[in-house]
Amino acid sequence: MLSFLTKTKLALLMSFLVVSVAFADTYPSGLVRDGAFVQLYCFDEGKRPLVMETITSYLDALDDSLSPKRQSNYATYFSRSSLDYKVDPFMLVAVAVQRSRLDWTYNTGGFYGLMAVDWDSNKRWITQDHPRVTSRRVLCKPIINVRVGADLMSRELRKSSMDYGSMLSGPYSFGPGAIETILGHYRNMARIFRSLVEEGRS
Repeated sequence: MLSFLTKTKLALLMSFLVVSVAFADTYPSGLVRDGAFVQLYCFDEGKRPLVMETITSYLDALDDSLSPKRQSNYATYFSRSSLDYKVDPFMLVAVAVQRSRLDWTYNTGGFYGLMAVDWDSNKRWITQDHPRVTSRRVLCKPIINVRVGADLMSRELRKSSMDYGSMLSGPYSFGPGAIETILGHYRNMARIFRSLVEEGRS
């Protein structure tokens, strides 16, 4: 007979395989396993500290001009908005890094804030669903901008049949090499997160 420990390991393996299959079409090729692992754990409140640790450490490595407090604040905004809108937290961060280079005052070509939100194209629903956002200046506040950006990503993801690859090829493909850059940042964070989760299990 199988021991309890062996049965537990088999159950964990099977759950991971099921999730991997379920999310096989959700992420671009080359990120299917990384994406499946993130989806398995990133919406678990118990793993939220690891999500935040992953984001904080990645932001620190990318931009040492960001203060520890700002890194922590950004990690909180991204992880909380990810939970609220059920979008991948590391995809949110990857888009912010590529689009605004983490400049919360970003204002270029009608795109604003950390998430480089297109104000003109989305103003109607933003002001309806986020009544505190009454101007572009308010939109640029990091805590609000990340929340609106997560809402926007959730909408775009649904339009793309929950396929991150298709979603990125739409409004997130602005500029040469944009998608490749986003996916590169995503892959880095997903693997840091996996390492932290697996360390916690051992």
